[in-house]
Amino acid sequence: MCEYSTINHADVLRRHAAPKKDAAISFTVRLVENKQSSPEKGILGSEVPANGAAVTFDQHRYPKLQSFKSASHSMTPNKILLVGGRTAGLHGFGHEKPNFVPADQNYALYVINLATNITTAAMLPTALKESVGVINAQAQQVTKSGKNYLYVVGGYGWSSTIKVPVNVTYPMLTMISVDELIDSIEAAAKSKAIPEISRFISQTSNQAFQITGGEMVFVPSTLSSTVPSVDTFYLVVGQCFEGNYGGAGDDTFKYTRSVLTFPVPYLDVNGKIPSIEVTTLNAFNCKSSAHNKYSLDAQLSRRDLNVVPTFLPSSFDSITGKALPGALILSGVFQQDGSQAPFLQPIVFSFNKDDIVLPGQPDNPIKSFSVESFFQLYNNYSCANIQLFSAKDQAIYNVLLGGVSYFFSSSAGVLDQATSLFKRPFTSDVSILKMDNNHSFTQVLCPKSNDFFARTKITTFGTEALFIPAQGLPINNAHLSREILDLDKIRSTQRFPVRLGTIFGGIESSEITGFPPVFDHKQTVASSRLIDVYLVPSTIH
Repeated sequence: MCEYSTINHADVLRRHAAPKKDAAISFTVRLVENKQSSPEKGILGSEVPANGAAVTFDQHRYPKLQSFKSASHSMTPNKILLVGGRTAGLHGFGHEKPNFVPADQNYALYVINLATNITTAAMLPTALKESVGVINAQAQQVTKSGKNYLYVVGGYGWSSTIKVPVNVTYPMLTMISVDELIDSIEAAAKSKAIPEISRFISQTSNQAFQITGGEMVFVPSTLSSTVPSVDTFYLVVGQCFEGNYGGAGDDTFKYTRSVLTFPVPYLDVNGKIPSIEVTTLNAFNCKSSAHNKYSLDAQLSRRDLNVVPTFLPSSFDSITGKALPGALILSGVFQQDGSQAPFLQPIVFSFNKDDIVLPGQPDNPIKSFSVESFFQLYNNYSCANIQLFSAKDQAIYNVLLGGVSYFFSSSAGVLDQATSLFKRPFTSDVSILKMDNNHSFTQVLCPKSNDFFARTKITTFGTEALFIPAQGLPINNAHLSREILDLDKIRSTQRFPVRLGTIFGGIESSEITGFPPVFDHKQTVASSRLIDVYLVPSTIH
């Protein structure tokens, strides 16, 4: 039976409120203002020519964006393509009118150059703008054999092509030739010409792709267990949402409650995307004998979360050095018990084995949590994040940067709990979540970067933001689905403090805010800010 035990939130506070010291976490992170961006001059979508001509903006101006997708140029990785997303802050919750409107969607393609601090942009063609300019899609970049693609699946947005225009979840897979599109936009911007865009974007539809709020993971053929081995995508949880969010009962939603998988498609000889077969990862076919809020399928009813690549125990084999690729599903919203609480227990699963590994139960893939199981208290929503692997520590560290927290550190330094995720969601907390090779978890808060918050005048950041890794840092290449920094090599070769990279965009606020009825959502904005993240040696308490 695939079931979880109940969560006693009072017990969570009692057991986790006491300050902790983890000797194995001998570093912290510090936020530093990146003065190469001018947040007060963030680019608005209305500044991009509606006629399709490309434009170059003044130096140090970046677009106001959140919930977007990105991909870097393979030859000049400081050039980053930004696709879709939202140009306003948190959406509304009223019933009188749509809470997601076309005016707040990003229908432009931006190219930001972090070396020159120059942004260029062009509007998507009419035939593509609604299905490509979506919010909260799933995406992954794949570079192979000289080709560099961004794959975007699903996403939520406005549709004007149906009889009664309404927001929908798109059943699309969009394949973007990243290098060619970036080059085309930059070349056209020099003469304010209309760039070729449609030529570098291919699409296909499949009802299985009708997902928003999930995540997408890439596993290359070298790590795949398929026969024959092929490059593979995994679509991890999410939902299909149809209608105007909060729209007086005219909306419907259905969670995938699963992990879907399909081979990475490459263009055929005719330049078309071939037919795609989507299947369910076997481990997620497990269903509880009685569906309840603690069953596996209920626990998989998650969205708006972080899904990060991870290593499972066999990757620590000092003889073979082989990685067993997997993923860690962190928190997400909302529990199906009416509490408006996020999920507090993560799920670890393997791509190469038909099992799911739950924290504290490494020898029994599917088993109830005990009362002493791990609870993720902080950073419970999709946010900028970083992964660092240490073979010496036999652990992987996930740095979670801002976002939304169900539990938070008060001004007095005491752990406190929101009465629901709607009461005080946005946070400035940064935490490090460690998983060792026994699937034991530890999460600790990092000391506040008070100087940063005093200078920038913001109080919360990081929700639906992008982390851009710094160039030249040691990478652990055993897991190729995403860059995982090699902590051991950083410790031995770099001089501290070490710049790990930069946070861009997301939702930020200058007020301590929560969802309605606590505040007016207009207090939040889509950010154009750059924030540098530094690794600092310091034992965390």
